[in-house]
Order: sequence, then C-alpha cells, then structure tokens
Amino acid sequence: MTWLDRTIGWFAPEAEARRTRARVVTERLRAVNGYDGAGKGRRNTWTRGRDTSANAENRAALPILRARHREMVRNNAYAASAVRVLTSNIISTGIRPRAVSEDALKDRRDQAQKSMLQWCESTAIDYDGRHDLYGLQALAVRTAMEAGDALLVRVTQRDPRSPVPLKVRLLEGDYLDHTKNGPMASGYAVQGVQFNKQHQRVGYWLHQHHPGDTLASLAPMTGSKLTPAEDVIHLYEMLRPGQVRGVPRGTAALMRMKNLDEYQDARIEAQKSAACLVGAVIEPDGEGDRKGDVLPERLEPGMFPRLAPGEDVRFSTPPSVSGHGEFVSVEQHGIAIAYGVPHESLTGDLSEVNYSSARLGYLQFQRDIERYRWGTFIPTVGEGIDRWFTDAVQLTGLNMEGITWEWAPPERELLDPSREVGPMILMNRAGYRSLRGTIRSTGYEPDAILKEIDEERRWLKERGIILTTDAGLTSNAGVTQARQGETGFPDPANDPAND
Repeated sequence: MTWLDRTIGWFAPEAEARRTRARVVTERLRAVNGYDGAGKGRRNTWTRGRDTSANAENRAALPILRARHREMVRNNAYAASAVRVLTSNIISTGIRPRAVSEDALKDRRDQAQKSMLQWCESTAIDYDGRHDLYGLQALAVRTAMEAGDALLVRVTQRDPRSPVPLKVRLLEGDYLDHTKNGPMASGYAVQGVQFNKQHQRVGYWLHQHHPGDTLASLAPMTGSKLTPAEDVIHLYEMLRPGQVRGVPRGTAALMRMKNLDEYQDARIEAQKSAACLVGAVIEPDGEGDRKGDVLPERLEPGMFPRLAPGEDVRFSTPPSVSGHGEFVSVEQHGIAIAYGVPHESLTGDLSEVNYSSARLGYLQFQRDIERYRWGTFIPTVGEGIDRWFTDAVQLTGLNMEGITWEWAPPERELLDPSREVGPMILMNRAGYRSLRGTIRSTGYEPDAILKEIDEERRWLKERGIILTTDAGLTSNAGVTQARQGETGFPDPANDPAND
C-alpha cells in the first residue's frame, strides 16, 4: 500500500477497500497469462513473453494454478499417479536421521540417536497426532508437488508420549497471506513472506485457519499474523534465483491433461452412442395406418426402433478408433516429461519395456530424485528438523554439544540383482569404489551394515559355523579358506570340500 492508500483508508475505509480490490484484479489480469494452466491457452498468447521475475509471474497465477492442479489430482488419473509416484520415490519409507560425532563422544551420540528415534518415530511429533516423522515427510512432499509449497511450523508443547517438548504442524501454502505484498515498515513482503532491508527472510504471514475452510468465515476477522522465520520450514522447489513461492510440479502439463481428458471423453461418448443404436426399420408408404415409433431421447444398447415411411433396414456405422492409442500415448509421454516421471510409472504400462530401457529411464529418474532430496528436501526440512530437535532436547537436560545430524535416504531397490551386483563387486576389487561407497549407493548406512556384519561373523565364529556368504572363509565354489589351527574352524587339509 502506498501513502495515498493509507491516507484514504484513514478517512474512508470503504474507498480504500475498493482501491485494493481494483489493484488485485489489475495485477491478476497482468500476471494470469504467465502460465498456460492459469490463462486462456497458447493460441492467442504467443507474444506474452516478458522479462518479469519469478515472483511477478506467479503472484496472481499461483492461486489459480494451485486450484486447477488440485482439481486434476482429484479427477485425472495421470495427475494422481504422477504425484503418488514422486512422493513414493522421494520419501518411500522415510529419510532417516543419524547422529554423528567424534568417537570420544560415542555415549553422547548414542543417547542423542536414541532420543531422536524415540521422538520422530512416534505420532507425538505430529501436531495433529496422525503421523510420525516419515509420514509427515511424505505428506509435505505430496503437498509441495500438488500445490507448489508446504509449511512446517514449530510448536513447543509437551506430550506424555515423548520426552521432547516439540511438535510439528504441517500446513498448506494457502495459509500464507499472499495479499501481504510490497513495502512494509521494517522491510518488504513477497506473497506473505516477510523480508528485512537486507533481503533476508524474517517471518511468514500465516492465517489462523485455511482461507478455503468454512472455519475461516466463521472465525473472527483477525487477519494473518507474522510468525518468525526460525519457527517455519518452507518447502518448495526453487526454479529461478530469488523465487519466493513454488508452483505445482505438473504446471506445464495442465492444459495437456485437460485437453486429453476432453478428447477421451468425446471418443467414449461417440462409441457409446454408436453402440446404442444398432439400426432403423423404415416402413414403406401406404401400408396400413401404422406409424413409426417416436425416437426416444435416451438411447439404450441394442435398440432397433421402427420408423416411417419406407420399410428398409439401415445399420449405423460406429466411428473408427484407429490411431487413438498412438495419439494418447504421445500425450501421456508429454505429461510424464512435465512431471519428471517415467512413462511406465505414470501409466502402469510395461508392455514396451525391457531391461535396458527400464534401466536407462530409472537411472535418469533416480538422478532427478536424488537432486530433489539433496538439493531441496534435506537442506530445508532435514536441517530444519534437526535444528528444532537440538533446541528442544536441550530443554530436557541432554547435552548435545559436538553432535551433528546426517540424513539417510531409503535403500535403492536393484532392478536386476544378478546383473548389478556383479559389476559392483568388480568395481570394489578394481579400486574404483570403496565398500562403504557401494553400500551407500544402495541407500544403506555403511557403518551400521559393517557393524552388523562384524557382530554376525563373531557370533558364527564362536559357534564354529561356516557359511558360504563369508568371502573370508569360503570361495564362490564353497571351498573352505580358513587358516589352519584357527580356533573354531576345521583344518583345510582334512576338509572334504578340498579333495
């Protein structure tokens, strides 16, 4: 608001409200055509390109994009599948925290890890009491993919189920008051995000209720309140420098999905109509007083009405469906590209997939997933959560000095272990990759795996049990390679396997 607006509002609040509404409408008309999904299509907007910022482009378009994409996810199978595939692959069973410290702080590290798992693997972490940390991760990613951004708010609150007085409240991006936009007393705001004069985020203007909820209309009109930035985690994918709000992942495919929906509906209705009317019987002139049947408004399968005059039988010709599958497949590929998911994962169609093509597509998809995990999710949600936890757990008296946190993504499933494990072993033997690096590439935690292997081998050794899975004791052919005289192991000279 300018000084003139504030002056008018002091003397005439209604006039100020009219000016504000007019300004909002004008800005929406200017920005709404920035995206096909929020405008009138591409036919008459070829010359709309301009050098505006990301925030200017999505200022008025974001509410429309968000609403239309949610509508697509509710009613369009491809949009619903794409959001589900992205969420399942990014989070899967959860991105897990792991305490890290020097060996001298092992006891403190173990206690911190125990407290973290006790807190995050309980629904006590959720302000709504529905999810543990991994469920909140999946819901946050789904919200950001579907609506552009998600908000996690820190709530310091005790719960008898958890010793850590900390809860996380997950909100949709709608809670951000996008009318807070422009210069303010201590800086400026961009679509509900408050910045200081040094262009640093200092807070978020949050509504008390969802603006689209009935509670928002019943509650007192208190407006949005500024929440400190350290109490909010803002999850969204930044596509341009300086971008403050995110856009739905499927934005580039909104028009394509809408048009494909309408096209398929039209083809289905045409086929249904053709199947209902089999043919017509036409009576000749002058044969009695019999009149033709009145053609009903609603057709039913197998209908054969009698019409006058001129007795003849004419069968309907259903419209051809040739080329339909090829056209739909091309459109499906375009939708898959816009979301960044493999075509077979989007559609569930594996008819044209072999191992090589599946592996190539999977590798590219996994690179995109890893980029989002390590470039967006972990630096925002992961680091924000461990910072909140460290602050909260110190209130219970636990010393967290020297403890940091790492985040381990879920394990990566191998497409064909018989083809992939062999090259991994060769890379380890040739020195191209360490054993820890190989374990880490599959999504496992190397230290935990190696510790478990060590404990297992010690247990087997104490009992004199030799398994072919231990490369230090047996070869691939099952030949014992134990050293002579080693306690608990047979003498190789007397081993029948070596005869």
